[in-house]
Amino acid sequence: MSSRSKFACVSCFLTAFAGASHPIPAAAADAAAAMKTGIVLDRLSQKELRQWRSIEHLIRTSRPDGTFSYPTLSGLWEWAGHSGNAIYIELSSPDCAAMGTAGKFLIERFDPQAARHVGVIRLCVGNIDRRAPGGGGTRADGFVRLGGLGKTERYAEVLGHELAHAAYDFASPERARMVHERVETVSAQFVAHRAEHGNMPLDPALLQRLEERDALLEELEAHADSIELLVWRELAKRGPS
Repeated sequence: MSSRSKFACVSCFLTAFAGASHPIPAAAADAAAAMKTGIVLDRLSQKELRQWRSIEHLIRTSRPDGTFSYPTLSGLWEWAGHSGNAIYIELSSPDCAAMGTAGKFLIERFDPQAARHVGVIRLCVGNIDRRAPGGGGTRADGFVRLGGLGKTERYAEVLGHELAHAAYDFASPERARMVHERVETVSAQFVAHRAEHGNMPLDPALLQRLEERDALLEELEAHADSIELLVWRELAKRGPS
């Protein structure tokens, strides 16, 4: 075969290879997903990605001097990006319809080595849209939840609350373990009990664990509320966009 013919064959092979579909093996895709850290958007639809980009744009808004317009929110955002953990974002979930909540943070996978925890932040945008500002009214510190904010700012306020949960829960291996065991695990035990036994009385051991869970949740919510207040003040100061 002449050198010209050999060259033509190689060219045909390369052209065919480049034009062919070469799917990434499932195992390789799973391995890549297991390495992701920071804010992970893999679970968002194209429509949800557009909603998320508007929130992201707001977070990155800066003043003329180059500093962030919303320092508390942007600080939480920067922490999430460099924490070494993976935090998945979801903008819809069956939990949203079932519980009517504005948002939720949960630990999806606890890493005993504290190298890479996996958390999920669910923003229930439909519930946020429908929720009247204030809820319980104006607090003594002047906080009116979602008050005086536009649509994107409302999403950003709830995101700030859930990011505060993430930063607090992942602050140390001990706290992450405690939250995982006393909140996520106990909640799963309660759901499993109800699925198997319906409304039968809870056994004393599970009841005790639920009381301990609720006490911890109250502490966690108090911290997240204090951070949300700061986020709301910064957002409300600039007014709705």
